[in-house]
Amino acid sequence: MPVPMTFDVPASAAAGWGAMYVVEGSRLGGIMLSRSVPDGMPSAYLGAKHLSGEWRALLAAIDGETADEAWVEQAIVGAKAAFELYRRAPA
Repeated sequence: MPVPMTFDVPASAAAGWGAMYVVEGSRLGGIMLSRSVPDGMPSAYLGAKHLSGEWRALLAAIDGETADEAWVEQAIVGAKAAFELYRRAPA
């Protein structure tokens, strides 16, 4: 079993929203990619349950939370931390 990875993200709501943006975007991207996998080829790793409108709802929620430039900067920090976690994940 792989060793658990640490997720170094600041403990702020904005950073959490930024990380969620990356995770949800990744899920949506996996769904899009799975549509191009030929029948009979493995694609379960791309599958995710994503209900219609979830991505738009997330974007609307983030827009509703955005307070100022400092908030946006913290959201970017959270997004970058999530991308870094994906980068470090074992293949």
